[in-house]
This record gives sequence, C-alpha cells and structure tokens, in this order.
Amino acid sequence: MKIKKIIILIVVVLTVISTLIANAILSKDRKFNKIIYHIEYPSEMLFAEKELDAFVKDTCGKLVGKFVKDLDLNEIEKKIACYPFLKSVEVIANTRGHIIIKAVQHKIIVRVFNAYNESFYISETGTMIPMSKLTGDRILIANGSIYEHYRPNFEIETHKNSTLYSIWKVSQYIEKDAFWKAQIAQIYINLHQQIELGPTIGNHTIEFGNINAMDEKFKNLKYIYTKGFKITGWDKFATINLKFGNQIPCKKR
Repeated sequence: MKIKKIIILIVVVLTVISTLIANAILSKDRKFNKIIYHIEYPSEMLFAEKELDAFVKDTCGKLVGKFVKDLDLNEIEKKIACYPFLKSVEVIANTRGHIIIKAVQHKIIVRVFNAYNESFYISETGTMIPMSKLTGDRILIANGSIYEHYRPNFEIETHKNSTLYSIWKVSQYIEKDAFWKAQIAQIYINLHQQIELGPTIGNHTIEFGNINAMDEKFKNLKYIYTKGFKITGWDKFATINLKFGNQIPCKKR
C-alpha cells in the first residue's frame, strides 16, 4: 500500500515537472500579446497608467508582438525603474503571453518651492521627485530661503547639513502624526535658515528653530494647542517660540 502511494506521488511529480518544462520550452516561441499594469499609489497620484505606458514604449520600444525569447525582462525592469515617480518596479511574464508590470509610486510628503521659483516634491524616504502634471489633495508646503535645486536621484538622507534634510525630517514627523498633519500647512525657512511653521487654523507663526529636540518641541506645541488655546483662543498670539525648551515665550498681537 505504501509502495503504491509512493509510485503515484512520483508519477504526479514527474508529470508536473514535465508540464513546466514543456511550457517553458514552448513559451520561448510565443509572442507577448498584452501589457498589464498594477500600480500602487501610497499618496496623491502623480501619474496615470497611460503616462507610464508611454514611458515604457519610449524607453523599451514595442514589447507587444515580440517573442518571449527575444526580451530580457531584467533589462526592461531596469529601464522602467528610471521613471522618476516610481519607488519600485517588478516586471514578470506569464504563460498567457502577458507582461505584468508591478509598480509602487513614491509617497510624497512635502512640496518645495525654492528661492528660484522652482518646485519639486520630497518623498517619505528622502528622494527628490519632479513636479507632476496632476494636482491632488492638500500637501504640506515648504518655501522661503531654500537654495537647493531639483536633482534626479538625489538622496537627501546623506546630506544632513542641507536645508532639504531639515525640511524632510520635519515633514516626516508631521506626516506620521494625524494631529500635526491636520494642523500644520507650511514649513518656512527664514533668512537665518531657521524653521517657522504655518498653521492651518489661526493667524500665528510658530518659531521652530532647527530640528534638534523635535519631540520636545512638538510636545510643547501640542500642549498649547490642546490646553492653552482653549483659554486664550486661537488669535491672541502673533508668534509661539519653541526654541527655548519648556520655556515657550508667546508674543501677543
């Protein structure tokens, strides 16, 4: 009885292996007949599927109608990965002649307006992203005395002394906290390269300083927002200064 089961199992395994080998051999002589896109948008949409399709055609040439054996999917994947809005891409093919392109868009967390009237995004991972033709939901704005230009594939994380690094770290903090994402609309870099925050509600300026002790600064600011403003109202103060630790001088109007 045991021997019979073993024989049946061997036959099934050999059949599966033979089928896979046959499909692999036959598939090389097949032509690709369709491209299928699976795109993940973790933030507002920066491009449409048709725009990515146009990029694929421009950089990879005509793929539909090509023989499977004539295409290097790894090379195609590398070319598509150059699309500036993509964080990652995977290219696979199935036995039905479909090329499947799985892509994940960068998650943008702030839009930068530099001192030269140029604009670009910064992603959650600290990558500079070019402007998109599409406009979407409200996004955090950074402007003021920002002198860095957009640079493709520039990784902000490795440039800790730059203004963009400070903007990125504050934007990250705000993005991860639903309360601050609703309360802060603007990061302004003043002439002294100090950070000022602009709120969505109220007509006051938050003097944030540098990115040192961010947890403490936001904790103190939250106390003012949730406790102090209940007593004073939102418009009593013109500025809130977070640069001196637990001492928080506020300038009245």
